[in-house]
Amino acid sequence: MTSLPIILDDLFVKDYQDQIEDCMFDVNWRFNNDNVLGTSTFDSKYRHFVNPLEYDIAPGVVADLLTPLNSKVFEKIRLMIRDVCNKINFNIEKIERCQGAIGAFIPNKTRKNTIHTNRDVPHLVLLYYVNDSDGDTILYDKTIEDIPYSVQYPDEYCDMNITHNVTPKKGRVLVFDGRYYHASSSPTKSMRCIITLDLFGNFLDNSYSFPIPETRKITYS
Repeated sequence: MTSLPIILDDLFVKDYQDQIEDCMFDVNWRFNNDNVLGTSTFDSKYRHFVNPLEYDIAPGVVADLLTPLNSKVFEKIRLMIRDVCNKINFNIEKIERCQGAIGAFIPNKTRKNTIHTNRDVPHLVLLYYVNDSDGDTILYDKTIEDIPYSVQYPDEYCDMNITHNVTPKKGRVLVFDGRYYHASSSPTKSMRCIITLDLFGNFLDNSYSFPIPETRKITYS
């Protein structure tokens, strides 16, 4: 039976890892001023001035890799998606999201970014680390069944325990049940670049199933 999370190292040869890293330079990026706050526009009680010239935030850039502007980049990483799903025996039915993200590093200061789930329905998260860096991915023991998706600060809603800390490594793949709350961390040594996907489908051994919501039934090819 499949057990999640799954960590795969060096599933791809170095040349293909280098190609993925190189193609991320051709992505149509947009600026995200604070990964701690995320993409929401509500006020955050955790943001404050450190001094008159510095915010206590973690900036980054993100990109939707499924848009036509990024179609060439998506074609480059399609092989990665296919090989990962074949390796873990996952029958992929739909990609709901494919996003690139680069976290700017803040020397000597690691920030835990927003604790969240990517969506309010069961899904599988596939996370690919494009380069070597610090800034762990943190997985928690609570799900959207324990903490409502709409809760702004999940760790204040109830006690949360860390189950896994996964360090970025070039070519590493992390696959986990997207119902579980998780968070990224800001790097302190170099930029942190990832590709993250939300998938619908099922494992061939029937250990996990992530059905496409009725309103989103578009077949992946």
